Amino acid sequence: MKPTDAERAYTQIKKQIVTTSMTPGSVISEAQLIDELNLGRTPIREAIKRLQAENLVTVTPRRGMFVADITVTDLTQIFEVRVVIEALAAQLATKRITPDQLAKLRQLAQEYQLASLEDKKELIELDEAFHSLIGQAAQNKFLEKDLKHYYNLSLRIWYLAINFAQSEDIDVVAHIEILEAIEAGDAKRAALRMEKHIKDFHQTIKQYL
Repeated sequence: MKPTDAERAYTQIKKQIVTTSMTPGSVISEAQLIDELNLGRTPIREAIKRLQAENLVTVTPRRGMFVADITVTDLTQIFEVRVVIEALAAQLATKRITPDQLAKLRQLAQEYQLASLEDKKELIELDEAFHSLIGQAAQNKFLEKDLKHYYNLSLRIWYLAINFAQSEDIDVVAHIEILEAIEAGDAKRAALRMEKHIKDFHQTIKQYL
């Protein structure tokens, strides 16, 4: 189905926020978005309301609309949630993943391991696809929705730190080891390795904020 104007507005504005093209704390101009996206006021406002509900936009009476800021407290709280839900998703995926999903997960893990450590944007895209696929493989629509939400919040933080992160900060074996645990049907090992992956990522990002 063709996306509605509101969905198009939501997708495009969200991408700008997550990739920090719209910087945290910056003013959001409705008029500018209308002109830039070539969409009407109503779909823009619907998109903003949705992004506000996802904690990516703040609306302050008599002041205006802003890209949600990021604090160290936010970082900690986001990762406290991610550790739990990502580990649960990995655990469920060991029992529910389909052969096609497993093959795709293997491909993503291998591509991540072979990718250039200097091309951090490619690494981000591969990591996002890997986590998203595990969320789908868990076959729990509520968990998948929360996983995407909190991943997007942490992804924005990753984009902020991307210019400072070093090659040695990248855990190149995490995806392969998570994949191997899922392939083996070892739910406990998959959950524990996912927990370590998230915690290590948190510590890496924290030092650059």
